[in-house]
Amino acid sequence: MRRTVTTTFAGTIAVAAMAVGLTSGPTAAIVDGAVDGTLHPGVGMVTYLRDGTPYRCSGTLIAPTVVVTAGHCTQGATGVFVTFDPVGQRAPNAPTNPGDPARFIPGTASTHPDYVGSYRYDDLHDIGVVVLDRSADTVWPGIPLTPLAPAGAADRLRAGNGSAGQTLFTTVGYGVFYAKPDGGPQKPTVVSDRVRRNATAPLQMVKGETIKLAENGADARGTGGSCFGDSGGALLLGGQLYGVTSFGASQFCIGMGGYQRTDTASAREFLAGFVTLP
Repeated sequence: MRRTVTTTFAGTIAVAAMAVGLTSGPTAAIVDGAVDGTLHPGVGMVTYLRDGTPYRCSGTLIAPTVVVTAGHCTQGATGVFVTFDPVGQRAPNAPTNPGDPARFIPGTASTHPDYVGSYRYDDLHDIGVVVLDRSADTVWPGIPLTPLAPAGAADRLRAGNGSAGQTLFTTVGYGVFYAKPDGGPQKPTVVSDRVRRNATAPLQMVKGETIKLAENGADARGTGGSCFGDSGGALLLGGQLYGVTSFGASQFCIGMGGYQRTDTASAREFLAGFVTLP
């Protein structure tokens, strides 16, 4: 559930749900990216209820029972389930055609205490975790853990000469993408198939709690970016988790993607309550 933000940031920012409502028809993933298959088996699909309505996000396994995701995916979330199947299905709590509960592990959601939903553009504190009821390897034997980037890792990128535009991050998630239909009006329509996908995109800037990427499949430096339903999904560099998908600036998920950092003092203080930090 990535969110789309307006360009006016005073007060409460208007957002469009980036968590995908599971009742709103089929849903897909990373824009202009590639089917992930078994490349990132530790990135999973997070499904949950909020006020009785089912949604889905993405998340990353950082400890045997700990999945890190976006705060806007965990705040007020109940009935939480996580699967690491590369092609997800409807969750056990789906109102119609519920999925196989054997392919999901239930969990409990927690949200960064400074995330309140009304947020500043560069200091979202948009991070949360799902603590699974049992270890993920009880369903997916041998599933790897994704290591967190060390403290201040993104700040070193910001200080690096020429990092912007040259550093390529990988994004992974189960979100939607837009495609033009084969016939009729050529307005892009949403595709949703619950398939884990990945894409690469160049660094735009690091500011506050946020990493921003330039995301456009037509950009020769990368292959695309994240979209609705990818929220909470992995932002990776060198195999380490630098952030989680948080927001975007385009209805059709082209242009800029914003990611909550996992390497800041605030994020690390929150995560230290669940895992041992690098």
